[in-house]
Amino acid sequence: MSDLFHNRGGYRKLDTFMLATLIYYATVEFCRAHVKSARQQEQMVQAARSGRQNIAEGSERSSTSKETEIKLTDVARASLAELQLDYEDFINLSGNFPWPDDAPEAVAMWHLRLARLEPDQYSPHHFSKKVAENRAAFAKWLVPADPLHMANALVRLCERADFLLRKQIDGMGQRFLEQGGFRENMTRARLEVRDAQNPVCPQCGKPMQKRKAKSGPNAGKDFWGCTGYAEGCRGTREVEG
Repeated sequence: MSDLFHNRGGYRKLDTFMLATLIYYATVEFCRAHVKSARQQEQMVQAARSGRQNIAEGSERSSTSKETEIKLTDVARASLAELQLDYEDFINLSGNFPWPDDAPEAVAMWHLRLARLEPDQYSPHHFSKKVAENRAAFAKWLVPADPLHMANALVRLCERADFLLRKQIDGMGQRFLEQGGFRENMTRARLEVRDAQNPVCPQCGKPMQKRKAKSGPNAGKDFWGCTGYAEGCRGTREVEG
């Protein structure tokens, strides 16, 4: 039972959450400076916020519902994909094209390493300091005074986040296949506790289960029977008390 909830949370240490945070903050700045429509501002900021918040919520739900964790993480990915299209539209409607994959700016942004929290760091204080470090590292691309440059940079950040979120979702699915879900783990833990409390078979050493005699002089009475009965073990014990 001690390991039943061991996978909850940890989102502040995820590269996807850090990227989503950078995208959210930069989107707020971009919309304030360059998006005139209040409706468009609201939609873009909400999409950026949804990307960030759903990563966190999915991580927090991971211990009790792997399915919910995967769904929320995929919602985050879809929200950032929607936001990326908004930036692409901004560039296209300005009469320009997004950076090609081999553009020096695109290559440099893709390979820039993120500052990460140390293993013993998790607090909002430490996370905010790392966010500041990463914002400084990307500052030359995320300059609000140059809308096209900033929009292109955010397209690339959204693409990088999408790539990592897809890998994250694939990893979640693989862990689910290997480890099972919460209900399966609950059942497994309950059986382990039950087996630890039950006696072991005097003949083969396997755990025993309480059964009820169906015939003979003890018909209707409880007894301990070996769980290896199907393999031929006939070990029994009396139920004390």
